[in-house]
Amino acid sequence: MPAGLACQAMELDFRAFAFIIALAAVVNGLGMTRLLIGLAEYLRRKAHVEVTHSRLFGAWAGFQFVMHILLWWQLWTVQQIPVLTFLTYLYLLLGPIFLFLATSLLLPDVPEGPVDLGGHYADIRKPYFTVELMFWLWAALLGLVLEGAFRPAAPLLAVFAGIMAVLRITANRSVHVALAIVSWLLLGVFIVSYAIRFG
Repeated sequence: MPAGLACQAMELDFRAFAFIIALAAVVNGLGMTRLLIGLAEYLRRKAHVEVTHSRLFGAWAGFQFVMHILLWWQLWTVQQIPVLTFLTYLYLLLGPIFLFLATSLLLPDVPEGPVDLGGHYADIRKPYFTVELMFWLWAALLGLVLEGAFRPAAPLLAVFAGIMAVLRITANRSVHVALAIVSWLLLGVFIVSYAIRFG
């Protein structure tokens, strides 16, 4: 790699944008695929596998799916950045990577024996919400890293990060239920306020 290549800037016309965003879109798409394959596998084998359901698990699985769609929707705004360096591109890729990792942690493999989704949720709580915390911190800082200024949604994204930190720390089910509801409500606020229109 030539010296200084990592710091050289690329101007983003549409062709460059399509090339640059492809890898982020693929990683994000893998997370959506993981969710859909998990659902299809469950539906295919539910007559043969005993599953103990959990509304809390279901709430976060649905949340993950919406987040993958929303991230894909929001990636379009990257084309508004006038220049992009290799280092800022690496930062851009972290978001889809974090979201994919969180999805992979959340979804259990479907074994031959019984599946306890509530027990699985309790087992993966710390790593799952650690990665979710990293994702929301990434999102809150994205505008600063790419454009040199916080985006208007940054305070709301920081609230999400705070919620994930609390959920990582506590195992209290009542807190988890309450904050799952709050997270869905805030996600609705975010969509209506900042993501209702394309771009």
